[in-house]
Amino acid sequence: MRVFFDTVGCRLNQAEIEHMAAQFRAAGHQVIDTSDGADLVVVNTCAVTAAATSDSRQKARQAHQAGAQRIVLTGCWATLEPEKAGAIPGVNDVISNLEKMNLPLKVMESESLDFDVEPIARQPLPGAHSHTRAFIKAQDGCDNFCTFCVTRVARGKGQSVRKEEVLDDILQAERGGVREVVLSGVHLGSWGKDTGQKETIVDLLTYLLD
Repeated sequence: MRVFFDTVGCRLNQAEIEHMAAQFRAAGHQVIDTSDGADLVVVNTCAVTAAATSDSRQKARQAHQAGAQRIVLTGCWATLEPEKAGAIPGVNDVISNLEKMNLPLKVMESESLDFDVEPIARQPLPGAHSHTRAFIKAQDGCDNFCTFCVTRVARGKGQSVRKEEVLDDILQAERGGVREVVLSGVHLGSWGKDTGQKETIVDLLTYLLD
């Protein structure tokens, strides 16, 4: 299956889309760099501004116009307005942020395709594009309640990625030829607050550099 990944918005969205691309590649599918001729298009949407919301809708329409066989929308805008997202011509599925990291499995199950989960752990990042920089997800969500920001609603409470998992992703990226990694999150400074281990972002960085 030929799969195209597109994203709008922050580096966290980019990190997530690269991880999903790596999962599809590990399952034997081809990740392509255009929606033309794609069997599946996945768009990681954004809602942080009106312009980002508009860009998200536009990318879905462009995929439909390009003849994509199946379009899946996920991300913040798709989470906040799933009915509007699902009403765009050509969109087959809308997957919320809470279910986003299971998106490859959901797609494979609905397509009745074989999906070997085990090789995912060995699949080098980056997954979507060949470059020397990788965005690594270290944190998600936010515990603040800024009145101007919808991210808290779309992403939920702050969640730290285990430092062992962050390191594993970095090592995979290195094996894939990456020479620079960018840690990504909604509120990176809050990393560790939800772990119950009295850890901070400094502890994460120290662990990664040791």
